[in-house]
Amino acid sequence: MFYYPIWCGHYYCNQDYYIKRKSYPPLLLLYVYAGIFCLDYEGEHYEAGPGQLVFFDCQKPHHYYAKADGLEFSYVHIDGANAHELCQYINHNNGILIDGKNNAQVAREIEDMIELYESGIGESVFAVSSRLYHLMALLDDPIKSTRLRKNDDLVSRTVAYIRANVGKKITLHELAQMAGLSDFYFSHLFKEMTGQSPTEFIIYSRIDQAKVLLTTTSLSVGEIAKQVGYAKSSNFILMFQNRVGCSPLQFRKQQISRQ
Repeated sequence: MFYYPIWCGHYYCNQDYYIKRKSYPPLLLLYVYAGIFCLDYEGEHYEAGPGQLVFFDCQKPHHYYAKADGLEFSYVHIDGANAHELCQYINHNNGILIDGKNNAQVAREIEDMIELYESGIGESVFAVSSRLYHLMALLDDPIKSTRLRKNDDLVSRTVAYIRANVGKKITLHELAQMAGLSDFYFSHLFKEMTGQSPTEFIIYSRIDQAKVLLTTTSLSVGEIAKQVGYAKSSNFILMFQNRVGCSPLQFRKQQISRQ
């Protein structure tokens, strides 16, 4: 289960620059050097200036653009196992527009990644995944709520269990018992800390693992469905299409065309 970059780069933009999509598979992380980066997302308007980071899930409808001439930013599109859940967790705790103590370090690491890929030097999938996980971890400030901090280990343990067992049947009661909490309280706490219910988190964990298998293997859709916990490929295809916006085969073709 790996993270991987889809695109990365350093842009200089005038006021004509804009991107408007209904959906795009990866996440977007960017650092603004100059100008104002505008984002319309989930009914909210954001404006990021120099020194600020923007991090959001492009699977949801989004529109971003330069407010005026002189916009400069570096960026990386990220995808992979549980990347979308991690993004939701970070957005839930830190917001989409991030003013953190690690912003400058994140900018340096994005630039290092751009230089690496421009040089043509390759990295192992483990090195790439580790680099991106570290990059996203820098975005997360410590949880401020004492109650959430107290229960962080309990929820983290169940999250790790879900990620390691996406191909198995996992129930809410099983996870609640693992955390030593009632089903109701665990479900409420889990959603407060991750931004998703346990059931949705399991579904999206399976989707992310399926994306990795579709991108990195030649396994059939039926074989992938079984590996991520679906006995019937038809159920898997319907679930994937409803949440990703395209069929598994269409997703595979899209990723191949970008390579």
